[in-house]
Amino acid sequence: MLADFSERQRPLLPPAAAFLSISLFMLVLYLATVTTGLFEAHSGTAPSPRRSSTAYTDELRSITNRKLLEDDTGGVEPNRVAEDGCTKDDILVHQQPTEPMPDGIPTYTVNVMSTCSMRSRCSMGRIHLTCGWFSSARQINPAVLRRLRFNDCLLNDGRPLPGGFSLSFQYADSFPYKFSVTSAECIAP
Repeated sequence: MLADFSERQRPLLPPAAAFLSISLFMLVLYLATVTTGLFEAHSGTAPSPRRSSTAYTDELRSITNRKLLEDDTGGVEPNRVAEDGCTKDDILVHQQPTEPMPDGIPTYTVNVMSTCSMRSRCSMGRIHLTCGWFSSARQINPAVLRRLRFNDCLLNDGRPLPGGFSLSFQYADSFPYKFSVTSAECIAP
């Protein structure tokens, strides 16, 4: 038996209710994207895409690096060589993207700072960094940074970096390397 389709079916929702539910859904979607940080809301302008996670992480890292006087370890000091000694944790490494080279290769600036206690006048020497297969399209003075082997770069030709001083270098490559301190020696005055 065939069904009779000559009768007109009634809509599930009246037009006003459908419009209201779609509007409510769009509002919830907009609020979710703004509050999760997917887009930044700017008054009078369209939302702009959020910066890349690498840039955002570097921004957070630079904010943390500026709080040198704040005790964020919960009162726990790192293991010290002596009362006024130092550890590899007294060396901060910060990296940020800079203007690309004229041929478009991205460049990055790396700052390495010794936060060794100024009272003890100690210095950190023989500083080794993780660096993968580090190479650069821009020449770097090997006395500043030299790759010894895979994932082992020597900073400042092994010479001491006094407390409160920093050393920086700039390299060019299609992607950033992850630098971190693997070893360093505390050199007393």
